[in-house]
Amino acid sequence: MLYRLKTHSEKVALALALLAEGMDVSALERVIGIGEGTLRTWLTRSGKHAEKLHSVFFQELIFAHIQLDELWANVRQASQEVWLWVATEATTKVIPVIRLGPRTMDMAMGVVHTLCSTMPPGCTPAFTTDGLKLYFYALTTHFGQWVMPEGASKSLWQVSVDLLYGQVKKIQRRRRLVKVEYSLLWGELANLKGHLQAIGLSGRINTAFVERLNLTIRQSISFLVRRTWGKAQFTPELELHLQWWRGYCHYSRYHESLRVTLASPIQRKGQQLPRCYRSRTPAMVAGLTSHRWSVLQLISYPLP
Repeated sequence: MLYRLKTHSEKVALALALLAEGMDVSALERVIGIGEGTLRTWLTRSGKHAEKLHSVFFQELIFAHIQLDELWANVRQASQEVWLWVATEATTKVIPVIRLGPRTMDMAMGVVHTLCSTMPPGCTPAFTTDGLKLYFYALTTHFGQWVMPEGASKSLWQVSVDLLYGQVKKIQRRRRLVKVEYSLLWGELANLKGHLQAIGLSGRINTAFVERLNLTIRQSISFLVRRTWGKAQFTPELELHLQWWRGYCHYSRYHESLRVTLASPIQRKGQQLPRCYRSRTPAMVAGLTSHRWSVLQLISYPLP
């Protein structure tokens, strides 16, 4: 993405890092003295670069627990309501799917289909979502196989016995939460509880990880902040901004919950306390990289 740019690469990396940390384009223009049109060009290039990077690296990933959710995105020039569909893995904090689109069955099918394309055949993680009914039809459509019953004239679709799917339905009245219902739509409750406890979770049906991710997205993308005057103008521009943020979040930003305790603390110079933890990014936990990438390394990575 740095091809034929006249600005120094370190300044480009600094601007992109600030955009991924929630700074607005117009505010960044005043701070670093680069035109808004140039900044949007850099953001478009970095978004396309990050999208291609994910398509190359996000292959044959094994997921244990996937949480899906959607949040409303305020786009000024959209002809219909736009929603941000997100899927995240609870243990590695990897975001395999992030897409913009309407709240329809076709979009739910596309989200699950994209998720399946990043996993190897036969991998069936546990799923938890909110109360949207579209997820049930999308998941049961993708996880299963065609079987020919004895004596039947045509094959029938059989949902996989390994599929575990729970829902968290929140009931609100006058914009206040009054009740939360937990339901298991497919599988056995004991199997789901045992599966979640085996990967180090509490074993309860919840969507806490994806809801926390939604808050992080709203804080990191200036267009998605609640009650803002700076709304996104077009859906493609917002989608590229999200793609760049996802690449930055996976490869260049440490996740506090992913740090591990060192066997022996590392002594540091002077009066500094010894280092007791090793910070990690989601890409490091997923086995895609061995170290944290700088923003300059991320945007300079050669791709076909």
